[in-house]
Amino acid sequence: MITTKDSLEFLKEQKDYAFDINYSDPPYALGSEIIIRPDGKYDYKKATDFMNKWQMPTGEYWEKWFEESFRTLKHGGYCIMYGMDRQLPMFQYYAIKSGFQVRQSMYWYFISSFPKATDLSKMIDKNAKAERKVVGKKIFKASNSGEGYNDFAIGEQNITIPATDLAKKYEGYKYSIAPLKQTCETIMVFQKPYKTGSCMHDVLAYENGDDTCGCFALNIDAGRVETDDVIKPTSTRDFKDVRKLTKEIIGVDLISVEQVTNAKRIDYEQNLQGRFPSQTFCDSEVAKILDEQSDSKDSGCSKILHKCDYENDEMDLYVYEPKVSKSERNVGCEELEIKKFEGRDSGQDDRSVPYKKKPEMLSNTHPTLKPISLSYRILKLFKSPNEQKIIYPFAGVQSEVIGGYKAGFIDYVGCELSEEYVNIGNARFEHWKNKPFDKKGKLEKTKDVKKSNEQLKNF
Repeated sequence: MITTKDSLEFLKEQKDYAFDINYSDPPYALGSEIIIRPDGKYDYKKATDFMNKWQMPTGEYWEKWFEESFRTLKHGGYCIMYGMDRQLPMFQYYAIKSGFQVRQSMYWYFISSFPKATDLSKMIDKNAKAERKVVGKKIFKASNSGEGYNDFAIGEQNITIPATDLAKKYEGYKYSIAPLKQTCETIMVFQKPYKTGSCMHDVLAYENGDDTCGCFALNIDAGRVETDDVIKPTSTRDFKDVRKLTKEIIGVDLISVEQVTNAKRIDYEQNLQGRFPSQTFCDSEVAKILDEQSDSKDSGCSKILHKCDYENDEMDLYVYEPKVSKSERNVGCEELEIKKFEGRDSGQDDRSVPYKKKPEMLSNTHPTLKPISLSYRILKLFKSPNEQKIIYPFAGVQSEVIGGYKAGFIDYVGCELSEEYVNIGNARFEHWKNKPFDKKGKLEKTKDVKKSNEQLKNF
């Protein structure tokens, strides 16, 4: 059940030790600068959003939010939170301050993005009131990382040459708070300390009736990276046997080069469920490029990555996970009102962004969707063999809720500030909740997807 309510107020209503997982995709405040207040605490100089889409929480808000998140989680429970590199310190500071321990992060790599940087040479000419000569036009069309995705991200830009000597000197230089193409988001993992100080002893306490604890070991086998490769059996030297022999002979646990060379070997067989999961999800295009750079068909980089594509072309944490296609965005929303979607960024002209997304007609107007299968793969790792309850404090249009439901988190609550997004999310959930994933984590493509796309084309 997703409620229309502010995230902090919703958390305040929850009981102590109510949840195993807090899974959050909050506003990133990408247009904000983080500062240290006179009292020594983190805050935003001015809480703003690059896309002008969200109400931005302050440092005071996040301090209270993490305190409530900590209170409502079981001992050992996880707060899993999406973020962008330059804005992570705010979340990390207040998470640690409230009592959380920072655990290994996960990363989502993708190719579909565009740089947001200001051209220094153009700005110098503009400041000098010098008119630049137009010598041609450049057409931009965003790369397509999924069916229908970014079809509307097309535009053109005048090609100009510098008008002043100073502008010529700095031609090709650009600046902004994020001048490079953004290809990665971080999934931060914070853990509430174990009650007993030990994962194993907390599990024993849970099995003996303590419902403030649980099993918070990761389900590695459920998160293994699928592979069609035949992995050859491997072996390693038995150092334990070498050390034992050394201690018996000289009384010291040492290993010499000769002993290592002659040590017995332990053989390991292939795990048929797949390769051990890594901390990174990526899309297929990224995996392909990495393999080309590694210059080896047999040991390409993507062999250790999870791939998470959506719908008819789902991909491998590095799993392969692209951004969201039109069909995944809109399917299930056929009965909802179709609205004009202005695109993500209203200030792109000021920043000399090379192309802008043209206005589009959509029934799901949420601007920053995450792929359903991304959350599915992440949450499979955190699903224990026991019943668990999860909270989604920034539910959006429920991509995370759907992914969690598919991963086995049936008992959930959540909130979203926008009533429009709650209605869109409810429609999407009803569509996807009974749609199966295949063994590689792909959502089954349905006729409804084609119907949704066709409906938008004819609008």
